[in-house]
Amino acid sequence: MIDKQLVDKKLRTIEQYIREVREVDFPSFESFRDDIIKKRFVERNIELAIEQIIDICRHIVSSLDLKEPDTYAECFSTLSKEGVIPEDNVSTFQKMVRYRNMLIHAYNGVDDSITYGIFRKNLEDFDTFVKLIRNYILST
Repeated sequence: MIDKQLVDKKLRTIEQYIREVREVDFPSFESFRDDIIKKRFVERNIELAIEQIIDICRHIVSSLDLKEPDTYAECFSTLSKEGVIPEDNVSTFQKMVRYRNMLIHAYNGVDDSITYGIFRKNLEDFDTFVKLIRNYILST
């Protein structure tokens, strides 16, 4: 059984992290790249938000007694097959996991242009995840 209170708490945490990221302003890529403290703040908040997304995905998979995915990225395919999230969103959420892995493991360093691109163009992907999961939870 899905712990709706737990999931809602995690969704609110995602919203808080992303709200904090949106409060940061960078007039240009160069200002982002050169302001190490704010750049690390953005990276860390995005990482933490993705961790919450992964936790929610794993919780729902476990609660629905679904086959445990081999990777975090596969978790979203599992949710899609069960109708929790649309197939159209799976790739986006899998990319989030890959970005998180890059941050955590610092494979060949962190490409600032990727983080800046997420900051400028992809924060709404977090909003989408929150909305999809809230809608699912309300329908169950």
